[in-house]
Amino acid sequence: GALVALAFFPARAQDSRTVTEPLVPRSCTMLAAQLPAPLAEPDEGKPDTRRIQDALDHCAAGEAVELKASGKARAFLSGPLQLRAGVTLRVDADTILYASRNPRDYDVSAGSCGVVNQPGHGCKPLISGDHVAHAAVMGDGLIDGRGPSSLIGQTVSWWDLAQEAKAKNLNQSCPRILVLSHADDFILYRITLKNSPNFHVSYSNGNGFTAWGVIIDTPKAGRNTDGIDPGNCTNVTITHCYIRAGDDNVAIKAGTPGPTTHITVSHNHFYYGHGMSIGSETDGGASAIRVTD
Repeated sequence: GALVALAFFPARAQDSRTVTEPLVPRSCTMLAAQLPAPLAEPDEGKPDTRRIQDALDHCAAGEAVELKASGKARAFLSGPLQLRAGVTLRVDADTILYASRNPRDYDVSAGSCGVVNQPGHGCKPLISGDHVAHAAVMGDGLIDGRGPSSLIGQTVSWWDLAQEAKAKNLNQSCPRILVLSHADDFILYRITLKNSPNFHVSYSNGNGFTAWGVIIDTPKAGRNTDGIDPGNCTNVTITHCYIRAGDDNVAIKAGTPGPTTHITVSHNHFYYGHGMSIGSETDGGASAIRVTD
């Protein structure tokens, strides 16, 4: 009986789905880049936010909005974007989606982003997915959160604010690249994420999350720049990824709202960072977690 129990346990302590390498869907529309990379200062006033959001809003489920380089123009500039159910945001190779450096673009309330104070949590993410089943972010391109770059109208960067908050024992309000909530069957595939002002990827309150072949490339100077953080969710696979970050490479969180369970973290390369973490929050219950290779 004991031998049967031991043999059975490993199969249960992992994502209960059968996860295979994702496929990139066909594009509903292709948006051509209009800005150079790296961005010049005058380009900061030419955001692509509206045309990217409009394309996401009008794309059919099962298809992708494709961001593509065009000649010498390789860059898009955006403030917060909202994903839509069933729709993929695809960033092609040799194409960069830059996050706006203007804190006002991310304000949850007037003046709440780009500051150090006690409340914190004053910024919208660059890309949010709330109740968007079967959505995805894919492609061989780059999403750059621009954490070390000076903010518009200020002489400090997002990462400078994080260090100031640490010194003062306060909280920084800096945006995350991807925040996904109640987003069942979400996929991140092959995309590179770099220099997030705060966490790169937060996934919570969902059933089914796959990160396959994702590259997260951020130096240790970026405080609180976790790689991928699943929490209060079930059926998660993080595999074949390459992660270096200024905080946890992967942090499995399980705070009060509910358990985090059936997680597979496999075949990844972790470079510097705080490694593979369970917590800090675990009072909701963390179970059936398999970390291998």
